[in-house]
Amino acid sequence: MKKTLSLTVAAIAAVVLLAGCGADKTAIKDETPTQAKVESPPVKETKTEPAANKEGTAPVETEKKADDIWTYYNDAKWTDTWNGVKSSIEKVVVTDRAPKDGNTNDLTASAVGVKFKVENTTKKLYTTYPDQAELITSTGEQVQADMVTSDHIGGEIEEGVIKDGNIIWFLKRGHAADIKWIKMKWYVIEGNGMEATQDKKEYSVKLELK
Repeated sequence: MKKTLSLTVAAIAAVVLLAGCGADKTAIKDETPTQAKVESPPVKETKTEPAANKEGTAPVETEKKADDIWTYYNDAKWTDTWNGVKSSIEKVVVTDRAPKDGNTNDLTASAVGVKFKVENTTKKLYTTYPDQAELITSTGEQVQADMVTSDHIGGEIEEGVIKDGNIIWFLKRGHAADIKWIKMKWYVIEGNGMEATQDKKEYSVKLELK
């Protein structure tokens, strides 16, 4: 039983990780739009023309290869610094072809992924849990991050430490391709997070995709 569970978890992680995984055609590639065009034969460029976000940047759906299950929004970015702790969202991806219940032969599940980075530029201790963030979508979803497939970047972050990784949410009703915007909610707290008097920053970040 333990062996079967381990194989299932490994199968999910191999598909949903945001970093590239070599020849695995189902892995999400960590490459720029320019690099993607160089590696494949010349094709007609296809991009969306979404409305500008609050920062004035218009997120663009990146061209992808035919065997890639993910749709990339490399321009769906966000960053903020609070008390010397810098939090950043570096890209958003969506798919309606994720493994359903860990079965890599059944790519019918829907998922959203975010590449996240947090850096403590101070000499103080902070605590944050972006890997437990709640996700709200324009399609009416409100779900918690998947702890099995997401990178564990949450918890205490000591002075000078940088943590980055991929956070994954599986949707309950699917149709990730219809998502126009997403919202993430999490917090950063000074210290170990165990005392009510510690300073706390609650984030609610909305990113326009289309």
